[in-house]
Amino acid sequence: MNKFKQLFAVLALLAPFLPLISDAQAAGIPDSGVLSFTVMRKGAEIGTHTIRFKQRGGELAVDIATDINVKIFLGISVYHFKHQGQERWRDGALVALASTTDDDGAEHQLQVLFDGGALKVESGERQQLSAADIMPASLWNVELVKRGLLLNTLDGREMRIYVAEQGLESIEVMGDTVEARHYVVSGGLERELWYDAKGVLVQYKLRGNDDSEVLYVLN
Repeated sequence: MNKFKQLFAVLALLAPFLPLISDAQAAGIPDSGVLSFTVMRKGAEIGTHTIRFKQRGGELAVDIATDINVKIFLGISVYHFKHQGQERWRDGALVALASTTDDDGAEHQLQVLFDGGALKVESGERQQLSAADIMPASLWNVELVKRGLLLNTLDGREMRIYVAEQGLESIEVMGDTVEARHYVVSGGLERELWYDAKGVLVQYKLRGNDDSEVLYVLN
């Protein structure tokens, strides 16, 4: 059993003894317990991004899977990205994170664990202690728009960000018109994010390496 499996096996055993999920921790969780996005580029589907939420005892488990494959003429793949991440939250705070990523052949592994009042971050690129209240850049938690520092979920880098609120906008979500609050994130992470009235992430957008627009559309 590798260290990532050992970490989450221990957390699963502890879950029944933890306090109930707090209201703050529940923010941003859809009623269905799943956020399933289709990833679009230049009008074509290039992949999927799925976030699953599950309450386990007093913890919130968040499992994230991204699978992107950009192809050109005759189906030749020019870029692929595959990411698997697991987050564990308690009382609205991150207590553990593990991820594996294949970013077009560049491999990343990350482990984050709450330890002595801080988050112990270990990856192939770095080892560090980060503040206990740092927010991971997995985007589902609307609280990140209040923060100036995010934790990269691929390699554990700390990213300084700036957030500009753009106000309410009407966007189409699964065939319905939804009023969503629009934010533009810049600095160490460049994203456009839309959250509904309950703080649920309903759409987001980024720029690809070739400067093409990549849109995450909620199913």
